[in-house]
Amino acid sequence: MYRAYCAACHGKTGEGNGPAAAALKTPPANLTTLAQRHGGKFPVGYVRRVLEFGVRTPAHGSPEMPIWGALFYSLPGNSRAQVRIRISHLIDYLETLQKKEKKRK
Repeated sequence: MYRAYCAACHGKTGEGNGPAAAALKTPPANLTTLAQRHGGKFPVGYVRRVLEFGVRTPAHGSPEMPIWGALFYSLPGNSRAQVRIRISHLIDYLETLQKKEKKRK
C-alpha cells in the first residue's frame, strides 16, 4: 500500500524525497519523524485522520496530499471495514519507519 500510494511523494524510506516531490509546491512531510514531532509518541489518531480525511491545516502538511479515504472507498472491497483495514496497515507500516531517538550519554 505504501509503495502504491505514498512512495511517489514521500520516498521509499518515507523521508519526503520521492520522485514526484520536486513537482510539488510544498515538500512532502518526512514521515520518519512523525513520532519525534509529536512528543516521542507515534500519533496514530492524527495519521488516521490525515489518511482518511486529508490535511486541514497547512501547518501540519500540504493540502496537496490526496485524501486516501475517498480513493480507498472506490477500490474493490470498499466496505467501511475494508477501508479501515487498509488505513490501519498503512499506519502500522509508517510506525515502522520512525527514526529512533539517539540515547544521550
